[in-house]
Amino acid sequence: MTNYNNTENSLWLQLWQPFFSLSIYGKFILVLASFLFGYLLIGLHSYSFIQTLKVDLSELNVEQALLDSTFQALDTYIIRGGILVLVVMLILSLTSFLCIHALVTFLDQMICSLKTLRINNDRSRACKHGTLIPVITQDRIGEVAALVNELTSHIRNISLFRRTIEADETVDEIYRRLAYVFQETLKLQTFVIWEVGEQDDSITAVYTWPLELEHESCAMSNARLCRARRTGEVVSSSGFPNICPVFPLTDVMTHTCVPMIVSGKVLGVVQFLSLFVDSPQRAAEMETNLHLGSLYLQEALPVLHAKRLASNLHEMATKDSLTGLYNRHFLESNINPIIAGVKRRKSAMGILMCDLDFFKQVNDEYGHDVGDQILKTLAVIMQNSVRASDIVIRYGGEEFLILLTDCEIEKAIEVAEKIRATVEEKTFRVQSLSIRKTLSIGVSILPLDGEAFWECVKYADIALYKAKESGRNKVLRFEPFMWSSDSY
Repeated sequence: MTNYNNTENSLWLQLWQPFFSLSIYGKFILVLASFLFGYLLIGLHSYSFIQTLKVDLSELNVEQALLDSTFQALDTYIIRGGILVLVVMLILSLTSFLCIHALVTFLDQMICSLKTLRINNDRSRACKHGTLIPVITQDRIGEVAALVNELTSHIRNISLFRRTIEADETVDEIYRRLAYVFQETLKLQTFVIWEVGEQDDSITAVYTWPLELEHESCAMSNARLCRARRTGEVVSSSGFPNICPVFPLTDVMTHTCVPMIVSGKVLGVVQFLSLFVDSPQRAAEMETNLHLGSLYLQEALPVLHAKRLASNLHEMATKDSLTGLYNRHFLESNINPIIAGVKRRKSAMGILMCDLDFFKQVNDEYGHDVGDQILKTLAVIMQNSVRASDIVIRYGGEEFLILLTDCEIEKAIEVAEKIRATVEEKTFRVQSLSIRKTLSIGVSILPLDGEAFWECVKYADIALYKAKESGRNKVLRFEPFMWSSDSY
């Protein structure tokens, strides 16, 4: 039975295929011609009937005067009937053409609006009229126009969002733009963006709105506790209370957690929260907004992944893998703007060259693993001893360079002495060992000791050499008599 119906439908479509192949105006002319032909047949039938009637009347024995008046009345009827048929045909043709023209214009606008999305970057091929279709009726045509307008608006906004975040430099900027879209565009006012760590299985809330929600959000020691992160599926408590055991607000809110997946890897999770939905209309609105939020998220994920990779590559290139401090590559790439800032503020920079005393003995006696642990601890001591605006660099081996921005000589000596004393008092506990070490530091000041940065680095290194030569475990300020050469 099914095959028969399919065959019958196929034959029916084949018979009508020439009609379907015509343009809209072609179809209109064909249908209109059929109507006009029908009116013409009716007119010809009426004309033939009247002519037959006139012949029959002429054969009757009727006074000629009465016969002439009757024939005249019939002729008048024929003329008026013909005029009426022509007027009806003209009105029908005109009104139907206007209706078809309005429909074709509507379809042209819809097609143009959709094409504009496809060639959005090619302004020369964009539509001349606006991309929004005017909704002038409340019927199905108006409903279609409204739906196409809504669809094209969403696609255009998402495309604009994608191009915007591609121009952003950092992952944090992308998170902020996502948050703005959630808040202002989609009216999703309560959410948390979680980020999964690259190197470990940690998970951190990188953006929370409202801010106070940070103290009430899920407490997770590792990413495996997050159901959305673990399964890679959207997790919603709507209809499934207590689906996530780590969600702390089960009694007052529902949550929907959307994993951020790129190439099968979960980069993070966006958790949308809302009060319990109390009406079907609000539930449908929330579902629509969550769907749109997922679309924005899908557009952001490739860009977000690329930015994270770029950030990781940059960090690998500029950070020391052992201590996490900046390396010499970072120094060489960034020192010019740093020095320009110091000169612009007309301030000074303290340059501290630090070196552990007899560090080679540690590696020789206890092994490089123990030496590495000591260097890690020393890096922490140095970072904790300076301001956030200062820069600590692993210059090479057990040698460290510290740049104290906007710092005078007295303060630079004070900071250097503080670091030296902390290291002297520190007991480095590695495995079952307890090791005491000392630190020698050479200090120079830019521009007091020299106008060029690398010149002052050389002077700090010379002061460090003199500190080691004169007994180690001391801070020594560079003095001109320590270096007599004209070059550095």
